[in-house]
Amino acid sequence: MNADPDTGAGDDDGYNEVPVVIFRGIMSTSSHPLGTAEPERLRAHVAALEGERHPVSSPGALDAAAQYVERELRAVGLKAGRRPFVFGGSSHDNVVATKPGADAGRPRVLVGAHFDTVRGTPGADDNASGVAALLEVARFLSGVPLATDVDLVGFNLEEPQGITYRAGSRAFAKEARRRRVRYVGAFILEMLGYTDPRRGSQSIPPLLFWKRVPREGTFLAATGHGGSARLLRTFVATAREAVPALAVVTFRTPLRGWLVPDTRLSDNASFWDAGYPALMLTDTAYLRNPHYHRASDRLDTLDFEFLAQATDAVAAAVIRVAGPNYRPTA
Repeated sequence: MNADPDTGAGDDDGYNEVPVVIFRGIMSTSSHPLGTAEPERLRAHVAALEGERHPVSSPGALDAAAQYVERELRAVGLKAGRRPFVFGGSSHDNVVATKPGADAGRPRVLVGAHFDTVRGTPGADDNASGVAALLEVARFLSGVPLATDVDLVGFNLEEPQGITYRAGSRAFAKEARRRRVRYVGAFILEMLGYTDPRRGSQSIPPLLFWKRVPREGTFLAATGHGGSARLLRTFVATAREAVPALAVVTFRTPLRGWLVPDTRLSDNASFWDAGYPALMLTDTAYLRNPHYHRASDRLDTLDFEFLAQATDAVAAAVIRVAGPNYRPTA
């Protein structure tokens, strides 16, 4: 994540239509079919990725991260490969795998996480934690029959490159729109591993000072824009059923996030701008994690039980949205 700035491309949300919903899930026996994510497996993924992954100062490590994502996606039986794009006169790669569904004509689902870092940080939370969740979701999906195709994408160059950012996801989303690929929803996994239960550990964006948000950093945040309202409601309902212990705060931002810029700082904004429903799922990054973009963003600062709960919620929501009964306009 960086701190610099049906599926119609526009939306006309106003602040009177921007709810924040807080829940601490109720007990339920419902879950996704393959049980729960394994904290130690997630820890192993983060450990394998930990270290600076930057296109200028550590290009070899960045390519090794892409190789790792590609290899792990293949290891669960998915066909995975590089999807090149050009940025700054050079070629770079996203990593893409697809879990086929029963009906290739249905709108697709996407799960994505970026694997690059800024300079000078090992990037455990930002964003090895998101990539670890992506790989664990891929493992779940590999054994589940789905109605629609699900793309699992490791995005490159999300972090600032000069005055721009989100280069990999922006290229991906623009190309998808050009090819008229239909996405019913994109789940963007952006920093999912840090918690702090101390009162006052959680900050909120200045424009949301009037919203009721917990001041303890122990919840998962789910943010969508106006065109993502159905996807956001589905995620909330599914997370409540699948992971009763997980606290979730949701926010529907107006005008594709331009009035609350904090909501545009990850790859979800690339999909909003291309006219697709998308959610950013996050531990809220610098609003909670003091190690953000620092050398101290290391594995031993993360809460892997929380990361496992967030992964379970994502997996359950993807399975529901990719199922035969999901209706995006209902």
